[in-house]
Amino acid sequence: MRRVQALVIGAGPSGLSVAYALQGDTLVLEKESDVGGLCRSIQHEGGVFDIGGHSFHTPHPEVFELVQELLPGGLFLQQRDARVYSHRTLIPYPFQKYFDRLPDPEVVRACEEGLRNARRDGPPPANFEEYILAKFGAGIAEHFMLPYNRKLWARDLKQISCDWTSERVAGARGEEERFETSGGKRRPLQPDTVVGYPRTGGFVEICRAFVPQIPALRLNTEVTRIDPHRRTATTADGRVYAWEFLVSTLPLPVLFRLIDGAPPELVQLTDRLEYLSLRVELLLTRRPLETPIQRIYCADPALPPHKIALNHNSSDHLRARPRHAIMAEVSVSPEKAVDPATIAPKTIEFLCDIGVLSSPDDIVWTGHVDVKYGYPVYTHGLARIVADLKEWLVQRHIYTLGRFGEWEYINSDRCIMKGLTLGRELRQRYPAEVVTA
Repeated sequence: MRRVQALVIGAGPSGLSVAYALQGDTLVLEKESDVGGLCRSIQHEGGVFDIGGHSFHTPHPEVFELVQELLPGGLFLQQRDARVYSHRTLIPYPFQKYFDRLPDPEVVRACEEGLRNARRDGPPPANFEEYILAKFGAGIAEHFMLPYNRKLWARDLKQISCDWTSERVAGARGEEERFETSGGKRRPLQPDTVVGYPRTGGFVEICRAFVPQIPALRLNTEVTRIDPHRRTATTADGRVYAWEFLVSTLPLPVLFRLIDGAPPELVQLTDRLEYLSLRVELLLTRRPLETPIQRIYCADPALPPHKIALNHNSSDHLRARPRHAIMAEVSVSPEKAVDPATIAPKTIEFLCDIGVLSSPDDIVWTGHVDVKYGYPVYTHGLARIVADLKEWLVQRHIYTLGRFGEWEYINSDRCIMKGLTLGRELRQRYPAEVVTA
């Protein structure tokens, strides 16, 4: 049995940053062969694929400065170039600001009229569908916002609350907005937002940059049992680790099923936490792409992906490679049927239609990655459920972090900030002599 003061499960941005802040007698266990979690990258024949489209942007100056310091060569910075495909044309992202560039005057007129008549001063919307209609009006809702979000969230939008919208949903045309780089409050991305990416390699390099700065890391090590009474964790290879406190980045339903003696009612409570699974289709091109576009968003239900990321436009280093990587993100849920065999051919056909590819022969390889836990869903009553679960855990010296450890729709920068904050708090709470600054 190995004894450590702090045991961290998961080597994504949350687990690595909390270990960075803790230092001292801290060990990180990761079941995969590399760090990164949802921020990992895959290389295939020169193509660099992230799991979905990733870029780095943050309202936390401390996080920006830390990543710049740790990352070899720092971040490559450029203006975001995202487009929306609607009514057979590409317009700048987001739709609600640029619908007037659509070629159909009737659609433009319907969006303008709906926006004028939107009931933004009425009673608070009860769900996400009502929010869209109240904020943008019937035209924008009908022609993009409702079909896109139904496609993305793969469920009835009435099931989703509005708790997260201020950080994610951009305002309509005429609303002055900007993405804040300070102040700690996330704002929706804008057309002129400057985003970052590792100067070389994939997005995972941000996570890899933390590894030399943390006390200890074991890869290929899956935790299969947690005993909160003895404060031990057992791994698939039979090793036992004793801990004073534990930080988990596992999805809450997974974590509670590993804990000996977890109350059945709490285990059942985790089953009420809804999530979105993803199939990420990977396309490798024969030659570099001749477009600056980084992201394409599409509401058309005939096209399986809701988002396509042209990953090699994330940095000049990737642009210079002889082959480029494209990721097509498709959401999956029991309420949304998707035929996996159609995703690659329909995506390739679409990319040819809009001129990103010259012909299907431009693609030399396809693959895919299935992600069970892709996005947490903000269902009604979510905050109360998570609070009850975390209260029980903290009483047993178990703390949770990350997108699914806290069931929050947060990006890597927020994961890092939360990891740094929790690590500092735990150093004060458990001031054993083995912990160093």
